Amino acid sequence: MLSTLATFTTLLVMSHGQSWVPSGDLPVDFTVTFSAPEMVYSVCNQDFTQSARAISVDTTGVAVAPGETANDPTAMTITGAAAGDMHTILMVDPDVPSATVGTKEKPLVHMIITNIANADPTTGTALVPYRGPMPSPCSGDHVYHYLLLKQAAALNLTFGDLPDYTPDCTNHDLAGRCLFEVANFMSSNQLTPVGYVTMVAATDGYVRYEYVNTRGTSEAEACKGLAGYDPCPTSPP
Repeated sequence: MLSTLATFTTLLVMSHGQSWVPSGDLPVDFTVTFSAPEMVYSVCNQDFTQSARAISVDTTGVAVAPGETANDPTAMTITGAAAGDMHTILMVDPDVPSATVGTKEKPLVHMIITNIANADPTTGTALVPYRGPMPSPCSGDHVYHYLLLKQAAALNLTFGDLPDYTPDCTNHDLAGRCLFEVANFMSSNQLTPVGYVTMVAATDGYVRYEYVNTRGTSEAEACKGLAGYDPCPTSPP
């Protein structure tokens, strides 16, 4: 009972300013599993070591490092769904530090899988393949929300339809992903939340390494907040 009350309270707190975040107990258990490899990222004049471990995101607020969840999930498990139900999985980040990319109500999409049959996510259609956390330096904690949504029927959606839910997105590289109208997407497609988990991540060595080596960000910018570099701004950029 105490655990249920704590979960309910957490969901209420997290739903502040986010109409699409479900509250209360949901009928289906949903778990996202990762297998993090052992890695060393050399950047910012130091080595960042990542230990190998298995991670199960099976509740709200599971702490992870972006490097640990950079690769596709090794499994996504749906338990307790009724026979014959079809589902959609939606993963979003509402903590993007740019109002032109994502907001609390209109987050950035990291994954969409539709038409999941027999509680088996491998049967679904990946409209947006999984993109792991990449919280920019000095942007604080990001909460990555996974919504398991029950479909009323099979969906006839393609990636080309997603810009209908991102009318405010002007970033061509993020077409169909930025400023995603989650509530509109759910109501327009008759999607009902039945499962919900979240993971929380902040900048790590992997993120800084990727910013420098694949995104062309200067070391001075990517390493902000670390010893020997400029401090983070007092408020997120």
